[in-house]
Amino acid sequence: MWNKPSDAWLNIWGLKAAQRNEIFRQLIDERKILELTVVGIKDKLYCLATDRGLLDTVLQENKFKARCEFLAPLDNMLWDRRLIKALFDFDYKWEIYTPAAQRRYGYYVLPLLYGERLIGRVEPVCDRKAASLNVKGIWYEEGVKPTKQLKTAVYRRLQKLAAFNNCKEVILPAGF
Repeated sequence: MWNKPSDAWLNIWGLKAAQRNEIFRQLIDERKILELTVVGIKDKLYCLATDRGLLDTVLQENKFKARCEFLAPLDNMLWDRRLIKALFDFDYKWEIYTPAAQRRYGYYVLPLLYGERLIGRVEPVCDRKAASLNVKGIWYEEGVKPTKQLKTAVYRRLQKLAAFNNCKEVILPAGF
């Protein structure tokens, strides 16, 4: 989180910058949050102090096995769209309320997290009658090369989503 107006402050109406600054100061003084500097981001970021061990592990490890995850449109990680843009250079809009003709991607598109990057979007649709997960589209961000390794990771995640929804098959878009 950063100390800016944000949807991350849901249901805290009328919170002014001075009040927010004081809240952050108190939480730092009480050692409940940590102030972070992220390369490429001019603003300070903050995390829970209880996450210090996880941060230390991440900073000490130099190699992680990249895995693929789908983020739900209402995942709290996505609440602050400006922060997601600053951190990941990723513009995301949940298009469920956007008229079909104005959508860039689809009705219920999920961001694709691969390794430490948001690399694209996927629109899986569960057909319960046919017990299939139909993938209407996969859109990769500019500069993301859909390698065999990446496609395999995305497909495995789709299989897990299908199993979760009691679907027996995954139907991929042409050219996957």
